[in-house]
Amino acid sequence: MRIFPQRSALILPLVASALALSAGFAQSQTARTIRFETATGQATVAVLLPAEYDSTTLRYPVLYLLHGGTQNHTAFPARNWFTREASGRRMIVVMPHLQPFLFSARGNEPAPVEDFLGRELPAYIDSHYRTVNDRRARAIAGISMGGYGATLLGVKRPDVFGAVGAISAALSTGNRPRDVATHVAALTPDTAPYFYIACGVIDPVITASRELSTQLARRQIRSELKEVPGGHGWEVWDPQVRAFFDVLAKLPGWAPTP
Repeated sequence: MRIFPQRSALILPLVASALALSAGFAQSQTARTIRFETATGQATVAVLLPAEYDSTTLRYPVLYLLHGGTQNHTAFPARNWFTREASGRRMIVVMPHLQPFLFSARGNEPAPVEDFLGRELPAYIDSHYRTVNDRRARAIAGISMGGYGATLLGVKRPDVFGAVGAISAALSTGNRPRDVATHVAALTPDTAPYFYIACGVIDPVITASRELSTQLARRQIRSELKEVPGGHGWEVWDPQVRAFFDVLAKLPGWAPTP
């Protein structure tokens, strides 16, 4: 009479292990973590490929998606909706681990994050994956600190990024307002990225989001401002990252190519 319970005890872990291995294998087809050397040290980056990536020869648009200040490259993949939905959007999603020190300028040199996101990381991704090497097929977005980073790269490197998602962007501290405003003033409607700005109505950074929207409107730069219920948290970030996916899908040039 003891034999059956003992077999059950053995079978259940084996089944669980098989399921875990199967799930891990399925995920490994689209999700991976990469590391490579940069000017500031080793970069750690999560990459999510389209579900169809290995079964086609197509080239795909790329979204660089930046986490908040207390998070890392696992922030978005840890959301229970993210991997399934993002991998079905026919784009590559690149999520670097950004240490806060990368956002600090050194003397007369720009913050290291500018060269990393504006040159090093796109060059690495373009050389290792099938990407559409065109600014119209390259976007950058982020939440909180990452929203500031996305905005900064959008206004300073419009030659690299064709769309920006500034979600709850931390634009109001230190020299950030002046720095962003200075570079917005240098943009033209023909060369500027498209800006999607979203913020919770009780988020302390909403004033800065409104000001960015106003500055872009003065320059006649294509943009939209979404003020939504909520504060500075995932109740805003989850639906607004999804909303940015929808925005990208409607932009010219945002599609896989042969």
